[in-house]
Amino acid sequence: MVNNLMSKFPRIEDLEKVASKKIPPFIHAYLDAGTGSGITMARNRNALDEITFTPELMHGHFSPNLECKILGQSYALPFGVAPIGLSSMIWPLSEHYLAEMAVRVKIPYALSTVAGASIEDIGEKSKGYGWFQLYAPRNRDITLSLLDRAENANMRVLVVTGDVPAPSRREEMRKAGAPIGSTNASRITPKMLFQILQHPKWALAALGLKGRLQFKNMERYAPKNTAESVSNFIAGQLHGSLSWNYLEEIRGHWNGCLLLKGVLRPSDALRAIDTGVDGIIVSNHGGRQFDANPASISVLRAIRQAVGPDFPIVFDSGIRSGLDILRALALGADFVLVGRPFLYGIAAIGKEGGGHVVDILRDEISNALVQMGAKNIAELRQRLNN
Repeated sequence: MVNNLMSKFPRIEDLEKVASKKIPPFIHAYLDAGTGSGITMARNRNALDEITFTPELMHGHFSPNLECKILGQSYALPFGVAPIGLSSMIWPLSEHYLAEMAVRVKIPYALSTVAGASIEDIGEKSKGYGWFQLYAPRNRDITLSLLDRAENANMRVLVVTGDVPAPSRREEMRKAGAPIGSTNASRITPKMLFQILQHPKWALAALGLKGRLQFKNMERYAPKNTAESVSNFIAGQLHGSLSWNYLEEIRGHWNGCLLLKGVLRPSDALRAIDTGVDGIIVSNHGGRQFDANPASISVLRAIRQAVGPDFPIVFDSGIRSGLDILRALALGADFVLVGRPFLYGIAAIGKEGGGHVVDILRDEISNALVQMGAKNIAELRQRLNN
């Protein structure tokens, strides 16, 4: 089965093409599109492609060791699954599939605040490999409750997302029919229904949604017996609330490791260190938030220089191959998060899609290291063309 999958889908882009046909256009736009004209997404891709290595010859046969340790925990590979909100909308039960896969291959899975699966369910499935991504609510009591639930569910790492001061415009989603900004954002519109009927496999898988989005982590906090929808309540809670003082409050309450996600400036990285974070995630939100952002990879080296050689840096945004992962590691990252490819895999193949994405990335990383004659990350950085 694995060989057949690798023959049919040897690259992430092969999964992406199939996924685009298996999910309704308004869902695909949510997964695949950026914001504005998609310039930041393209900038991510172009900047990654510009990074090259010069191989060193005559190293003989060797098998690279891909194990990685960060934040006191060892992983089998130098990458994990990035948080993606509403993964279960892209393909139902995605969060469950990815959490189970993460345990099997020994990499972290980060669950979003706006997931369709609960912290408790995914914490149980993650068996110590779970991370929890927090969009900090305006209501501090909700925040403390979420943090306590994550700790009780054995989520080892808290990822606080700091780069969403307001919703992005997501123009491609609007054109595809998603009701962005609507007071009934969780309802199925006629245009959406037409698209759903044209994708029966997705529709059958989505029957459990019962015609609405589910926010298992936030629904319990929404006002009961009011005209306000759960989605509007969540939108009112999760945008524009985070500040440095608020981050200090979160740091004071959270006993585990804490990463701040969305760092693009050395000055913000240094201030995050002063606030007490255990690491940062260099990210431009995958080009989904602001269309004038620099490519994440283009600021990574400067941030590494600012924070020093030992402070943990995770990289995120635009990763589409094992070679991209190595590019980030070579420029100073200690670990990499991969987002969209895992959802492409599940949408294209189903439950086993996430595992196949891991197989692709692992094989690409190993092959590239051998091609370069690099047995480890230190040798990889020696092959980097500056």
